[in-house]
Amino acid sequence: MELEKLKQEKIDQIDFFKKIIKKKIEELFIANYKSLGIEGLTETFLLDLEKFEKVLSENNKKSFCKFYLIQKGDSLNLGLSFSDNEECDIKAKNLADDDVLYILENNHITPKDFTAMKKGFVNGIGAKLPTHRDNKKDTLISYSLEEINLYLEEMREKYPTISALKFNMFQYSPTNLDHELSARFTERDKRIAFCVHALFDKKKDLYGESEGYDLGNLKP
Repeated sequence: MELEKLKQEKIDQIDFFKKIIKKKIEELFIANYKSLGIEGLTETFLLDLEKFEKVLSENNKKSFCKFYLIQKGDSLNLGLSFSDNEECDIKAKNLADDDVLYILENNHITPKDFTAMKKGFVNGIGAKLPTHRDNKKDTLISYSLEEINLYLEEMREKYPTISALKFNMFQYSPTNLDHELSARFTERDKRIAFCVHALFDKKKDLYGESEGYDLGNLKP
């Protein structure tokens, strides 16, 4: 029992999975995102868990996994880099300490240099997004590999048949639906991020979906 308590305290200390986001708040933030009315805004991404864990294992010497908002063609997409630092700039010159780059494609992860797609987002869809009050147009969300692996371990314990992760894009706004986090949401007003749900297999070819976790560890 004491071991479980210590483990839970460790998980609770992780910022980006610190709180399960309340369903009403997630629905509000998703509605904010949909109401932007900008062409090309992808609403949901799926990520095959087996493929993701394989890539995590291949890059376990890196310290951070960074998600970038990128633009593929006319649509919003996500780029991932495994990196020795959590800075916004991408290091990709095929050196040992450089970032290892991937993009999400059809719920898989494909190795690809998305630097041009990142610039495409900034000059395309990103230029149409509302500006954060501190004039930040975020293109990066960053986590340590330890955080991600702890989250996946926790999800596997709760949902042994977990098969995929579902990312719901949303836009923060002030809300009093959670008084403990209202200042956090106000601080992030107008910023784009996402929350994650674990998808798990159930009987008769159906699947279940976990609560959503707020992934708002935005940089800069």
